[in-house]
Amino acid sequence: MKSNRPINLPLSQVISVNRSPMAIASILHRISGIILFLIIPVMLWLLQRSLASPESFANVFDSVLVRFIAWIFVAAIAYHFVMGVKHLFADMGFTEELQSGRMASVICMIIAAVLIAVSFVWVMF
Repeated sequence: MKSNRPINLPLSQVISVNRSPMAIASILHRISGIILFLIIPVMLWLLQRSLASPESFANVFDSVLVRFIAWIFVAAIAYHFVMGVKHLFADMGFTEELQSGRMASVICMIIAAVLIAVSFVWVMF
């Protein structure tokens, strides 16, 4: 008799099974959501410090580390937004087939990569 119970796979095997663009996009979408959840309190604290005076704004964003954290925040928002729109289209019935789903994932990852690169230039320079 064959058991239909789930099998606990090691992480290396899960990663080797999930190499499709759709799986990678989904995993990165979840990771970007976690990053946003964790970094929002830091960004709110930086906003509070920067709004005290014009001098405090300049002091807060003089640090390369603070600008890097701000870039991570903007990059996570960009990726999460693009993949969220892809999920909305999938919920409306588009990209339900395997081939169109893969194509949509690749296109969205390219769009997200361009937005992340542009945001790096915008925030860091």
